[in-house]
Amino acid sequence: MENCFKERMVTWCEETRCSDESFVAGAFEKDQRAIVRLFFLKSGLSGQVFLRCEGRTALITGGTKGIGFETARILLSFGMNVIIGSNSSSAESEKCLLKLRSLCPKSKVEIWYVDLKSMSSVKAFAEKYLHSGLPLHILINNAGIMFAPHEITEDGFESHMAVNYFSHCLLTKLLLPVIKQSGSSKCKSRIINVTSCLHFLSQIDFTDLNSLNSYCPHHSYMQSKLCLVMFTLSLNRFLKSSNCPVLVHCLHPGVIYTNLYKHIWWAKYLGPILFQKPEIGGEVTVYAALSANLETVGGKYIEEYGEVKPSNYSKDSESQSRLWNETWKLLQPWCDEIDDIPSDVSSE
Repeated sequence: MENCFKERMVTWCEETRCSDESFVAGAFEKDQRAIVRLFFLKSGLSGQVFLRCEGRTALITGGTKGIGFETARILLSFGMNVIIGSNSSSAESEKCLLKLRSLCPKSKVEIWYVDLKSMSSVKAFAEKYLHSGLPLHILINNAGIMFAPHEITEDGFESHMAVNYFSHCLLTKLLLPVIKQSGSSKCKSRIINVTSCLHFLSQIDFTDLNSLNSYCPHHSYMQSKLCLVMFTLSLNRFLKSSNCPVLVHCLHPGVIYTNLYKHIWWAKYLGPILFQKPEIGGEVTVYAALSANLETVGGKYIEEYGEVKPSNYSKDSESQSRLWNETWKLLQPWCDEIDDIPSDVSSE
């Protein structure tokens, strides 16, 4: 069964094309329309210039609903093939596949199970991908939880840190070899981390990184998203110094009404009125993943289709170095014996 799937997926990617050509969004989606936002009156993807991506492969975590689903839908409409990593039930996954395949019948999409609370599950998922023989041109670390009740995972991580941060660090590291191989000087691979503007309000508590002594859901969420911003900056610096054809960006997708707000009692009443729709978050994510404007230099923090400076704390080299070292120390049990990532990338 796995061999048949491997042959089928590799066939999808045999026609992979990546050239200096670009296209203007709108040509692929005939129903593209201007979108009026509640908080921001800006155009959608129509008119944005993207790199050609037909036949290329993207991996998205948490792509069966919300922002991840919309991201997958847009990428498929642009001609990409998409693998979704999700812990959704079989019924939910099948429903998602049917909808995406009906919307984009010419592109290929699959859903693979992964539990981001379990680092062993993340490693098994990464190994499955590596053994599939597929290239990986775009990795989108999208899945997340917000303001959840206190939970320490089987690995000893606080749940926000596990799902939002540690799992994506581990997944990125394990898939880095194929990400590097899939990129070129003319068309780089990209790693996209979905973070939040709330990282501006956070600092890292290195004395209790996993909230073992005290817990505040707001702090844990904001801290996990700050860690993702800092991971983006550090990893991109390392890849640049190593001359790897890979760029790393992060983004705030907007204030989007999704299942992320299920732990906020008033959100189900006011969210549909006050917040933006998931389509908007998907557009911003796709902009970070494909925009020709972001092809030259990595390490960018994106909001509303443009670069914004991240928090001053996130740019502190000492804090970056401390987080980097602590991260790989905690993830060491699930990392490969041969490690091509240095222990310190805080300075160039």
